[in-house]
Amino acid sequence: MVWNILRLMLTRGLTMKRWNNFPRIEDVSHLDNVWFVVHVALFLAYLEEKSGNKIDREFLVKRIIFNSFSRLILSDINSGTRDYILKVDDSIFDKLEKKAFDYILWFDWPEYLKIDIRKTIFDNTKTLELSIIDASKKYAWFMECSVNSKVFSDMYDVPLNQIRHDLEEKRKTLKSLDLLWNNENYKKYLTHIRRLSHSMRWNQQNRIYPISVMSHLVVITFISYIIWMIENNNGWNYDIQDLILRTIYHDIPEAITGDIITPTKKAVEWFEQVLEQVEIQMMDDYIFSYVDENYKAEVSWYMLYPFEWQIWHQAKYADILSALFEAKVESNFWSEAFEEIYRNVKKKVNMFWTTSVDYMLKNVLDSFNEKWIDIHLGR
Repeated sequence: MVWNILRLMLTRGLTMKRWNNFPRIEDVSHLDNVWFVVHVALFLAYLEEKSGNKIDREFLVKRIIFNSFSRLILSDINSGTRDYILKVDDSIFDKLEKKAFDYILWFDWPEYLKIDIRKTIFDNTKTLELSIIDASKKYAWFMECSVNSKVFSDMYDVPLNQIRHDLEEKRKTLKSLDLLWNNENYKKYLTHIRRLSHSMRWNQQNRIYPISVMSHLVVITFISYIIWMIENNNGWNYDIQDLILRTIYHDIPEAITGDIITPTKKAVEWFEQVLEQVEIQMMDDYIFSYVDENYKAEVSWYMLYPFEWQIWHQAKYADILSALFEAKVESNFWSEAFEEIYRNVKKKVNMFWTTSVDYMLKNVLDSFNEKWIDIHLGR
């Protein structure tokens, strides 16, 4: 069921740390990595389209997020070890991942969700999109590795050289990666948005499962996908690409401004309006100054005004539902603070009269109370 994946995302997805067998100066969770890969892929897609290629961005986002589910089952097979496995047997990892996906799709999903997820995971016809995804994963690995190598250089020599070699080879066939690699401003843009992995939600509360804003964006994007599928299966015609782009981009300003909580924003008259102006100015200085005007025009609305027009309701519902599930996970560990947060958020969610929200409350939220059964392929 959907709840299995969401609960794994909000537990294993947050506790699995990248480069776990290396000394490191930053901790990047599995979900942090997924979001950054998505964002690099979307940026490369923009560069490809500037060169005249048409890219299926909906496929990019869905494929990266759906593929990440297998790691929630397989757990800690790190990227470097995976590459060595592929050198020894280039088909064995595909078999392992297929077993994980078959196990995931064995869950009691609505059939139309199973069909779409399976189609996305096993569609290998979109060669340019798949090349972008592969390059985006390697660029994310490179960023993680290069940051840690600044302190632990000896430890990271081998993986850093391997990843750099792979990227050099990939640049020969993927124009967008070559453009990125040769443009220091583009690199700075991606470096700044990586700050979201250090911006923590509920920062004033103790957490069993601390979640960054970056990881949160993956969760709400998956929830927005579920909402879209349910609503469109019940007669609506929402634009999934527009919806998931709103959820993927909408908290990026927090990488620059930090997360100022709503009660503080509303504490003094006009303070919220001042913060809106400050956010725009800081985004120009720290983010948009590194990209061209066309890219700014394309994404700034999603970053600065994500909850506008009719579709914003669905994106906002996904955002609040994510907060509800995050609070539920913590309240299950008898956190009094999160029990209160959970009750308050649930009151808000109960006011949303949609088919998809009703499904999430009845078929997902209540299941978070069920006894935890560890999920792995050995069962």
